[in-house]
Amino acid sequence: MILIPISIVVVSLSYSTSAFSLLTFLQTAHGQVDQAFKAYENPKFGLKLSYPPTWSVDELRRDPATPSNNSIVSIFKSPSQGKNDKYLENVIINVQGPRSDIKSLETYTQNSLKAFNNMSDTIKVTKSSNDASLSGIPAHRLEYTSSGIPGLNLKKMQVFTVVNNNTAYVVTYGAEEPEYQKNLQDVQKLINSINIDPNALKNLGEKQGQPTKTSGSLHTILIDG
Repeated sequence: MILIPISIVVVSLSYSTSAFSLLTFLQTAHGQVDQAFKAYENPKFGLKLSYPPTWSVDELRRDPATPSNNSIVSIFKSPSQGKNDKYLENVIINVQGPRSDIKSLETYTQNSLKAFNNMSDTIKVTKSSNDASLSGIPAHRLEYTSSGIPGLNLKKMQVFTVVNNNTAYVVTYGAEEPEYQKNLQDVQKLINSINIDPNALKNLGEKQGQPTKTSGSLHTILIDG
C-alpha cells in the first residue's frame, strides 16, 4: 500500500549555515521555468507553477469560495518505483485563509512554533531560516524529519509565506530519507517556478470552514502520519 500523507508542520528553529546553497537557490531563481516541465494553474487561488514531466497532480480544491475543512489545494507526486515503493515523493501546496488570525509572516511563524511545541516527538526540525522567499515574497523555510508512519523515515522541506496579511501559502516537499536528495533539484525548480497572485483572494471573505485550532494554537496544521 502506497502512503502519501497530506501533512503540514510549521515551526521555527535557529538557522544553520550549511543550508546556505539551497537557501540562495530558493531566493535567486524565482520565476525560472524548466521548459521540459508541465504547467499547472489554479487561477482562483492565484497559483501558477511548473512540475516535473513524469510527476502527476491531484487537485483537491479549485474554488476558494467553496466551503472546505481542508486547506490542501494540490498534491504533486513522483512516479512509483515498483511494488516495494511505500512512499511516493511529493510536493503539497496548502492555502490557508483568508483568516483574521493570520496577520503576518512573523506571527504565522510564531504561532507555528507554539503548535509544534505541542506535537509528537516523532518530528524533529533540523534546519530553519527566515531568509527564504516564495514567488519573490519573503518566506520562512524549514527542514525536518518524521517517523510518524511505521516503517518509514521521512525527510521534509517546507517553504511558506503570507500575503495580504491574512492568507498563508505553504509548500511542503516530502520523501523517504534515501530519496530526498535525488528529487531535490526537481523540487527546487518546482518551488522556484511558483507565481502567486496576491489579488486572487484579496476580496474573498474569511474562510471560516477551514480548521483553526490545534492544541490551543490559532495556527492550522495537519499532523504528520
